[in-house]
Amino acid sequence: MIILFVYGSCGGSLIGALASRYATGESYWFPASHCDTCQISLAYWQLVPVLSYLLVRGKCLRCSHPIPCSTFILEVGAGLVATSITDFGSARVVLWLGLWTFAALCDAQTQTFPGWISWGATSLALWHQPPTVWVLTSLFLFMTHRLWRHWQHPAIGDGDVDLMVSYGVLFGPSSLAKWLFVASLLGLLATRSRGRLAFLPHLVASAVGWWLY
Repeated sequence: MIILFVYGSCGGSLIGALASRYATGESYWFPASHCDTCQISLAYWQLVPVLSYLLVRGKCLRCSHPIPCSTFILEVGAGLVATSITDFGSARVVLWLGLWTFAALCDAQTQTFPGWISWGATSLALWHQPPTVWVLTSLFLFMTHRLWRHWQHPAIGDGDVDLMVSYGVLFGPSSLAKWLFVASLLGLLATRSRGRLAFLPHLVASAVGWWLY
């Protein structure tokens, strides 16, 4: 359990860093990890998930700018999710959650995310499904993306639809209803304006919650 938590928290830290660089347009590989405010490079001991956040008390040692608490929550949450791995099936779900978590973090900052995530996560959901399910799901998603560009004011994003379809294939229609209810409730609680809401983070938060439950 401890080893799984360590690997999971490292994965969560990586996902958070990649999502941040996606939002800023920086390279995924260069430069090395640094403070987003003063740009100072981080020492090796500042890159340890969970522990480093506690050691620096949630702020940069040079400029004292606060490190978002979401970083700590992501690392702890990813560690907890990783401890649920018991076999290949659960590992597949954890990887699926990791992909959509990355998409949700990108969506929260830019209301976009890399399109390959939808197809990669859907492929994981379709693993071991009959060929008929593969064909119908692929056709539905393909037609959705073709038609979405012609919808001037869609109520939700096509990425949200991709996640809903993927979740339904992976967990079934009854679980889909409960998951959507909690996600919608989270979205309503988070809404403070009439602006466009990034719904994907709430969908993923609900998915993680139900998985751990």
